[in-house]
Amino acid sequence: MQEVLIKSFTFVFIIIIGYILKKAKVLKKEDAHVLATIIMNITLPCALLTSANGIELSGLIIVLIIIGILSNIIMIFIGYFASLKESNQLKAAFMINTSGYNIGNFALAFIQSFFPGLGVVYLCSFDIGNALMGLGITYAMASHVASGENHFQVSDLFKKLFSSIPFDVYILIFIFAIFKIKIPDSILSIASTIGAGNSFLAMLMIGLLLELKISPTETKNVIKVLVLRIIGTIILSLLTYFILPIPILAKKIMIMAYCAPLSTVSAVFSKKIGYDGDMPAVANSLSIILGVICMTILLILFI
Repeated sequence: MQEVLIKSFTFVFIIIIGYILKKAKVLKKEDAHVLATIIMNITLPCALLTSANGIELSGLIIVLIIIGILSNIIMIFIGYFASLKESNQLKAAFMINTSGYNIGNFALAFIQSFFPGLGVVYLCSFDIGNALMGLGITYAMASHVASGENHFQVSDLFKKLFSSIPFDVYILIFIFAIFKIKIPDSILSIASTIGAGNSFLAMLMIGLLLELKISPTETKNVIKVLVLRIIGTIILSLLTYFILPIPILAKKIMIMAYCAPLSTVSAVFSKKIGYDGDMPAVANSLSIILGVICMTILLILFI
């Protein structure tokens, strides 16, 4: 219990550090974009390469990957239909922020500590599907909605997908798993060292983006996103626990994954599709607090 609380507090504390540094004018809000570039192109790919290395494909692994994809698709449509009357940019922002789960920078830390081995394999399998969506497909779909274009070109989708380095890394990991190719230890050692800083940079970025004073409209959007995610989490958890024919440990890991906060790249992609409001950063920060509470309760129940 104490270890759970310490790990949970660490994430929140780093966000607070980022916020204090911004208020003290040591760093600026604009510096978050520099951190986002470093995260997306360097530390996150290395963290993914390290955590997902060694996954061997099996029937259950394929099922968990599909669950990761379908859970995102469900949440994307929930976000889209809940914002039909809004502007194209806001609709796209809802699609991005209601879907996607912070596995590598949040849930993985808990699962590694309390469900090592098979639990981590299950979580990383889910995260392959989650990452395929969150690091590429979701952004491509949201970008299309934000543009207001009526036609949809598959070539544009693939261009946006493969322009995401984290997405490319997961594709590489998936290919390695199919052909049972092992990544050399020397490369993993380098990737592990670089990827170790990913969680810190991601939480610091959220702290820099965090704005406690936001407009009433943005407040409404934050509440709406969080409520939609809570509803989605409850629905997915019930479906997983009572319907899916998978081992009980896999069910527990999936439910914990659904309780993970917004993806760390949600704020980045929201900016890229043209949404300049504070909703993504505030919703992300609050979802971490909710995630900490939810994860702590689940660990107490599951262990």
